[in-house]
Amino acid sequence: MSEIMVPPKFDVNVHIDFVSYNDGVWTMSGWLVCHTEKPHIRVLLHDKTELLSKWQGYERADVKDALGLPQEAIVKGFVACVACGEVELDALTLEIDSVEFDTSTLQPQIINNPEVIFNALGDAKTLFVEDLQAIILSQPASKDAVSEVLADPEQNNNHEVRQANIEHFFDDCFILDNNLFYFKGWALTDKPLSDVVVADAAGNEIKITECYRFIRHDLNEKLNLSLEYEAGFVCACRLPDEFDAKSVSLNIDGGNSISSTISNHVMAQTKLEILKAYLALIDVHQADFFIQGQLAVLKHLADIWQSERLMEGAIPQVQQFGDAIQSPVVSLIIPIYGRYDFIQHQIAMFISDSDMANHEIIYVLDDPKIAREFLITCHGVFNTYSMPFKTVFAGKNLGFAGANNLGVNHAAGEYVIALNSDVLPSESGWLSRLVSKFNKIDDIGILGATLLYEDNTLQHIGMEFSQDAYYPGIWMNFHPHKGMPSQLVKTDKTVQVELVTGACMLLKKDFYQSIGGFDTRYILGDFEDSDLCLKVYQQKKKIYLDTEESLFHLERLSQNLVDSGDWKYKLTLLNGLYQKNKWGHAIEEVKQNHV
Repeated sequence: MSEIMVPPKFDVNVHIDFVSYNDGVWTMSGWLVCHTEKPHIRVLLHDKTELLSKWQGYERADVKDALGLPQEAIVKGFVACVACGEVELDALTLEIDSVEFDTSTLQPQIINNPEVIFNALGDAKTLFVEDLQAIILSQPASKDAVSEVLADPEQNNNHEVRQANIEHFFDDCFILDNNLFYFKGWALTDKPLSDVVVADAAGNEIKITECYRFIRHDLNEKLNLSLEYEAGFVCACRLPDEFDAKSVSLNIDGGNSISSTISNHVMAQTKLEILKAYLALIDVHQADFFIQGQLAVLKHLADIWQSERLMEGAIPQVQQFGDAIQSPVVSLIIPIYGRYDFIQHQIAMFISDSDMANHEIIYVLDDPKIAREFLITCHGVFNTYSMPFKTVFAGKNLGFAGANNLGVNHAAGEYVIALNSDVLPSESGWLSRLVSKFNKIDDIGILGATLLYEDNTLQHIGMEFSQDAYYPGIWMNFHPHKGMPSQLVKTDKTVQVELVTGACMLLKKDFYQSIGGFDTRYILGDFEDSDLCLKVYQQKKKIYLDTEESLFHLERLSQNLVDSGDWKYKLTLLNGLYQKNKWGHAIEEVKQNHV
């Protein structure tokens, strides 16, 4: 990074951070201090010939603070694309508000890999990509299909795209942890991008899952294409562990193909970050979304979440606080994510219940970010209350289903109860009474309990499958009477219900394991409980709810509900789609049997 010094009266400084050359286009990023909100910027040859260029500015308050400039100072970050063929950068002159800067004094670092610039730009990456596309599409010498569309209004109005030369661009193309391959970009072709081939340095190839096509509104606007034209594509898949991918090709009918090299270093992004980025591209509001492309999306999400591989190679850390309960009746499996302080609240309630001496408590840490705080809290809680409990930690986020399954694997009780960390008992002896009622019913598979909010209104008194009003075919888990005062709802001791919530469900341990426990394919705590109930029905067992035992549920206080975007809403619908595809007509049969 170099600085150009100018006469003080102009008060202008320029920094160029990165420069890259690719196929006749110089791309650069940096920042400048100027004296107008919209500086006039030109790129000239030394003979004053102006070159075709595109600039995009954005605010850089961090630079202003770092330089100690007053608030009225104008500091702009920029990304730029300059079409100059083989002209070297040091033969160019920047002109900013009529002030010329000889680029030969900059001595920038030349980087020939655009991916490096993409990563360095951070939040400005989208601006860079849009301008790069704009400059490529605007080059007069270009003979590609896009330029022809732009040059021919009649053809453009018909929204036709020629297939002889397929214009495309890869925004992302890299490898993450556990060989997750992720790429995203756009292509002006109406043909399917289903034949995707990844190759290593030796030329060995493997075919991977198809791409999902989505609307690129920015591109459609630039090219005046149909608003419904799906130029974007995205794909995520797990490659074999030993496969060192170097390039990807998307083969298209007619002998055409598009390709890209793959970043040769593992990107420092979490799977949750990739999950959010992927979901941002998905438009669940399209009328045909659940018909077109749904299988590709579900496959991509499964590979991003890698549920089937979460436990591979993991050696859980197990720690016993106090003396282990000998031959416990029930093992309480309590996942911890985010709110580790709930351990203290639960143990404070459990310690006053003498019946808890018959059961073991297992806290499963499912949030590596709070591992240190969790351990400190556990030591403090045990030192305060001297109540024994066990902790299990796999060293990674397994999700609700994986955390419960892991806890059951370390359970010694004849029964297990899946219990949320924000569920608190209202009376002593509740757990042994549930076990007693469980044993009196021959065809029982799962027994749930009534859950109340802290003001004694109902949170859960059983669940029902309910068709989503906006997405027919997707069954949501509906809570009847939710929010009503509990005393106004007629109850009848232990009753059969369609479903019970995973916040509190009692099963025999052997039975839980025989049906495979919770399905880990669901992401971030959606539908695992209704799925487990469907597994129970598959075994000719039934679901019951005890209305006499009431526990308090602080519902979702253990999770962070404040997050940007609508990715959680989309994820709920896609989890519901997975449940629909998995169970087919089984849900309708359950509904018929409970009429």
